[in-house]
Amino acid sequence: MQEFLPSLVFHQDEPIADPVCVPLYYVSKLARESGTIVVQVGEGSDEIFSGYENYVRHLRIYENFWRYAERTPKFMRRTASSLVRPALQATGKKRQAGELLRRLSEDEPLFWGGAVIYDEPLKRQVLSKEISSRFNGRSSLQTVQTYLDHIEQERPDSDFLTRMTYLELKLRLPELLLMRVDKITMATSVEARVPFLDHHLVEYAMDLPRSFKVEGSSGKHILKQSLEEILPHDLLYSPKRGFGAPVREWFRNALGGWFDSHLMNSTMRRRNFLNYDFVARLLDQHQKGNQDWGFHLWTLLNLSLWYERWIDRG
Repeated sequence: MQEFLPSLVFHQDEPIADPVCVPLYYVSKLARESGTIVVQVGEGSDEIFSGYENYVRHLRIYENFWRYAERTPKFMRRTASSLVRPALQATGKKRQAGELLRRLSEDEPLFWGGAVIYDEPLKRQVLSKEISSRFNGRSSLQTVQTYLDHIEQERPDSDFLTRMTYLELKLRLPELLLMRVDKITMATSVEARVPFLDHHLVEYAMDLPRSFKVEGSSGKHILKQSLEEILPHDLLYSPKRGFGAPVREWFRNALGGWFDSHLMNSTMRRRNFLNYDFVARLLDQHQKGNQDWGFHLWTLLNLSLWYERWIDRG
């Protein structure tokens, strides 16, 4: 991994910072070495058929709580948030719940996309004071809201699940998932094709009602049903397993020192983009096992290495 990471940064071209790129590269390389030059991949299926647990979780939060809570007076939501959020943050275990309470208290939408690593309060801590002042209160919501406003205008009768899907098709899918699979497979001279993103299928799936996609706590309901006579039941209905990498362990074990050095001593540090005292605290908490900041640190490491490769090699 230590030897491969600079090559990965080169192949990604942009600071994508997705750990999935690591196993994706090696499985693509294995395919090429076996003589396979074209593969079909599943990108888009989880988006149009609601296969992610994150979608189902946000859907249940919205249907069981959010749509009722957002009707209460704003001052009541703000009061509740100010009382509960500090307790959640103090535990260090319920950060996402605290962020959702913040959004509710500020009349912000529940779902901002499936690729959020740094929430807005944490983002303000990890950026230097100079950069934070230049942003002057701007947040990722400005980009998200543009698409939510558009679907509200074009499809005012669309439900919450449809709006989540639309947002993902406009942001996460093209800017992360498709870019990722294209750049990494091509790095091994393999061509990846995406049959689930045939526009006829996407249009059909977008018009399906929520009950065809989510059944209980399981997504991809209609897709699984359509394959029941072809694939074994235990395969179709087994828990979803992500195609990830052990980022948490990398930062805590053998590669930790190398990662730390390239993160904390990057040439990017000269630009005063980040609050490195805060980054050092994240590293310390992570390596002591107090909290899991693996993904947060991985994004900063990738950004630092990308900067060194393309902007300032020192």
